[in-house]
Amino acid sequence: MNSTTIFLDTATILNNCSRYFGFVNEAKELKDLNGTLWEVQPLAMNKKSSIWYGDDPFNYSIPVFLAQASITAFATSAMKFVLEPLGVTSFVAQMITVQYFGSMFFLFLIGVKTDISMVRKSGKMALLVGVLSFCLPFVLATLVAFILMKDKILWVPREILESLPYIAGLTSLSSPHVINSFLADLNLLNSELGRIAMSASMISGGCSLISVFLVLTFKQSQLSKTPENIMWTLWSCLTIIIIIIYVIQPIMLWVHKRHDDAAVKEEYVFFIFLTVLISSLTGEIVGQHYLVGPLLLGLVVPPGPPLGAAIEDKLDCFVTGVLVPVLVISRACPFMLSEIRSSTFVVVQLLAFFSFVGKFFGTIITAIYSEMPIQDALILGLVMNVQGVLDIQIWVRAMGLKLIDRELYGSLVLTMLIMTGSISVIVKFLYDPSRKYVGYKRKTIQHSKPNVELRILACVYHEENVPSIVNLLEASNATTYSPICVYTLHLIQLQGRATPLLITHKTNPTDPSEMNPTTRIIKSFTLYAHHNRGIVSVSSFTAISPYNTMRDDICSLGLDKRTSLIIIPFHHQPAILTQSKSTTAIRRVNINVLNKAPCSVGILIAKGPTKPPSLGGMNCNSSPSNVAVIFFGGPDDREALAYGARIGDDINVKLTVIRFMHSGERNQQKSKEKRKDQDTVNGFRLQTAGSKNVEYIEEMVKDGVQLISSIKGIESSFEILIVGKEHGKVSSKLLEAFNEWNEFPELGVTGDMLVSSDSKTSGSILVMQQRPQKKKKQKMSSKCQNILE
Repeated sequence: MNSTTIFLDTATILNNCSRYFGFVNEAKELKDLNGTLWEVQPLAMNKKSSIWYGDDPFNYSIPVFLAQASITAFATSAMKFVLEPLGVTSFVAQMITVQYFGSMFFLFLIGVKTDISMVRKSGKMALLVGVLSFCLPFVLATLVAFILMKDKILWVPREILESLPYIAGLTSLSSPHVINSFLADLNLLNSELGRIAMSASMISGGCSLISVFLVLTFKQSQLSKTPENIMWTLWSCLTIIIIIIYVIQPIMLWVHKRHDDAAVKEEYVFFIFLTVLISSLTGEIVGQHYLVGPLLLGLVVPPGPPLGAAIEDKLDCFVTGVLVPVLVISRACPFMLSEIRSSTFVVVQLLAFFSFVGKFFGTIITAIYSEMPIQDALILGLVMNVQGVLDIQIWVRAMGLKLIDRELYGSLVLTMLIMTGSISVIVKFLYDPSRKYVGYKRKTIQHSKPNVELRILACVYHEENVPSIVNLLEASNATTYSPICVYTLHLIQLQGRATPLLITHKTNPTDPSEMNPTTRIIKSFTLYAHHNRGIVSVSSFTAISPYNTMRDDICSLGLDKRTSLIIIPFHHQPAILTQSKSTTAIRRVNINVLNKAPCSVGILIAKGPTKPPSLGGMNCNSSPSNVAVIFFGGPDDREALAYGARIGDDINVKLTVIRFMHSGERNQQKSKEKRKDQDTVNGFRLQTAGSKNVEYIEEMVKDGVQLISSIKGIESSFEILIVGKEHGKVSSKLLEAFNEWNEFPELGVTGDMLVSSDSKTSGSILVMQQRPQKKKKQKMSSKCQNILE
């Protein structure tokens, strides 16, 4: 007989609640659903007491429960902090280190984030991977289970033989939420492999849930006193599904459409949470698991803002940060390592291995047949084998229905922990989405052929970013011989859904009655293209993804469209009064793009007032714009000069190129890099010879103080200032002293100087970074590294 003071077996929740709230007045023996006998020690009813009166707070129920929850949440967070850098996912960290409500709202939140439309949109490859990753492991593991049962091998414990087919089925399950969480933890959610894995897991997870529902329902009917009433159970479940689809879902859609971009009212959110509780209670009444209702209810919530995002905002932090760790840890409590025999563990490992082999080869065969690279196919095969908290929930239910015992349950949990932990580390170190940029022929403005189309990817975080971008594009001098193709990408944080999206929009003007931030942004760029008809084309996209993986959307689109320049707005726009709370996250995106981009990158900062986007920014009828390029030397400055040269071809734009040189530079022997700088300058001067709208100035400075003084004297004279991020070896002499004071290292010393609060710049600043010829790991300042961490 086991004895415990802290009782965490969820199968005896009523007894558990009795202990927590002090309803047990004396020690008594209780049996759980597995027949295990427990001695329940009483905890006193809570009353007003104090340690100052000699009371021990842990003699009372509520302090014990709160201590358990607090310690679990803290320990889980600490383990996640320690293990995540090694590639171990947050779920595995939780396993290394109440229950009803935690499970209920956790499953509801999973349903809210799940976009079932992904099943309809799944391509042929994802469909085949999803079906085979469920069928093949199930068939293979079940076949092995029946062989073990038939031959009755000596080392296989006799008492677990009847459970082997169920073990085979349980190790073959898949969950889209678990795979989604796994990919999110490794920042692979919106990579090409991540999108395929999510689509395939929708198919595989759907097959898994249906099979589990049917098996557990029939098994429950067999254990009941009236097994003939199974049809009533099935009809009741069908009725619940019909009510959710045809009554609750229309209400959800009505709330979703009514609020559009506005915040959802508290009473609607409260109604939804109350519906979650009622659906869970109804499921229990009709003989189903209390988690079925919340999961189904979550699936009909419209994903994304405003409703899905509002629910996630209310639940996500508390559920995932507090309740889920308590839930996961408690699920590990019903077994002890000492109770697991090595023979039982080996049998479970054997069946799990054949399930793994089935999923692995079923996935990679389909992937390779679909012409996926072999390494990506191998990684996809590993990802499809990930299991997690939803699988544990099913195993607990199977244990309650006596399909498996505590020993088998413990073996399953340990097997899952070993397998998922190993897969996470392997995938972390083997798969890097940015590796496809290595070896890609560099795309820069400087190295582009003359009189060819200039392709620009313009990224937009907020509507306020549009005017400065359009103004810059207008100044970029689109002509018949060298037109501009603009790909606009509206970047939206993933909220209220689990699956990232990349949406392609029509270029036609949208219906004014359906205007929202995205459509207004599209319309602004469409008007710009219409104003420059025949020389400018615009294609619009929207990327909905987490900030920590948003760089993959930007870089992948830039790679696919073969752009020469990516324009990204600076996270802090002095000219824009924005209420955004995500500036740090946007800064991380920008730094990651600078490190991974397959082409040149320009960070655009709007310091002065901008024209409304509806006016198309600058146009040929406005007064000539004053644009300046500050040149020191190095690849980034050469790229800035190349862009400036294109702008200077427009006679309506006055271009000034200011080259700062160290006073002792002329007498020094020129290095290879300086010769490149001189050749670039000579080519620019030859190209613009005779142009009255272009002025080239060389200014000699003896130190950084004189340089700063010179820049301060000219910065307010131009509408657009273009500078390079790094300046080669010249910066080590003139700007070395200012590196320590650099607040925004991603802008370089000069860009940071122009953005500072005491700067008199009243226009826009474009900080250029040219993609190096050979993609090397760039040195990152400690400040940038801290932002990324």
